[in-house]
Amino acid sequence: MTERVAGAAGADTPLMQQYREIKSRYPHTILFFRMGDFYEMFEDDARLGARELGLTLTSRNNGGAAEVPLAGVPVKAATEYLRRLVAKGHRVAICEQVEDPKLAKGLVRREVVETITPGSVLTDDWLVQSRNNYLVAVAAGGIAALDVTTGELVLEVAEPNELEASLARYESVELVVPAGAKLPIPAGARGVTVTEREAWEFDPELGREDLTRSSMGWASRRKTARRWARPARCCATPASSSRAGCRTSRARRSCAAATCFPSMR
Repeated sequence: MTERVAGAAGADTPLMQQYREIKSRYPHTILFFRMGDFYEMFEDDARLGARELGLTLTSRNNGGAAEVPLAGVPVKAATEYLRRLVAKGHRVAICEQVEDPKLAKGLVRREVVETITPGSVLTDDWLVQSRNNYLVAVAAGGIAALDVTTGELVLEVAEPNELEASLARYESVELVVPAGAKLPIPAGARGVTVTEREAWEFDPELGREDLTRSSMGWASRRKTARRWARPARCCATPASSSRAGCRTSRARRSCAAATCFPSMR
């Protein structure tokens, strides 16, 4: 079945209804929407993607009154386009077809399977090898800096008047902040990606419970961890430490990140 972008008289087709429903869950994120051999971007995402990637912006209406801006990239070449978008500070959600189109009854089911942000990159070729790639969470009274490629987690207490200087030391590519928070972005880091999360996610008691569970999980996995010649660190470490001294296999890095943040498993 051929899936249409727009219907008669400008009405949304089932495909666009599906797209809008998924897109509504990923605001401020470019949605790569799988359609056959292409990842398509629509509307504002299409305009942004075309500008940032040098793509041709087209439109489809299939005879309807409303035109839908459209830009796409081949699935086989998507990795390079993703790298370029993330390097420019954008978040990208990958929405895949999760059933065989030939077997689908009606509209093909689609789901977001991965969200890539500047602070969550694991691919070595996408990273600056001479420094950490910190994802920094900021809340009242302090910050938490995580490098998911090495498993390094740094916790720091910072007074409001010290926050800008503290953030500057980490040269973070992405800040995670409570929704609506007004934070001093360090000079020279105006292009940093700012990701807002619900304020309750920064509750100290919830954080304490998560750290306790993480510590208990780490204790239960000590025997497994011994197989690594050099265990990845999960503790307070100097902000000046470099990825160059912590390069390990992707499997080991993923293990370290999961240890620090169980929600990443």
